[in-house]
Amino acid sequence: MAYQTKGSRRTIAVDFDGVIADYEGWKGFPSFGLPRRDVCRAPKALREEGWKIVIHTTRGEQEIMDYLTLHEIVHDEINRNAGYQTAGTKPVATVYSDDRAVTHSGDNLR
Repeated sequence: MAYQTKGSRRTIAVDFDGVIADYEGWKGFPSFGLPRRDVCRAPKALREEGWKIVIHTTRGEQEIMDYLTLHEIVHDEINRNAGYQTAGTKPVATVYSDDRAVTHSGDNLR
């Protein structure tokens, strides 16, 4: 990938439910889907290329920490990118991997 933020480490924010773990809708706490092995290998490969891995989720950090550890899912932070302080809650990243994302084309009329 050619993305690079000036003077910073390339960062990917990876959604938890629906991307890292299968998700079939909210089933209460603590209910997690099975890990998606195809996706779970990607953070390790990206880390080896120098990317910072941020897990982005509506769940709390403590809620998913054991899951990430148990399934050996490589990550640097959860729900934040400490290198970029913002007033909002969305972690700053170079790219985002999310099962519900829509790429904005720049023209909402198309």
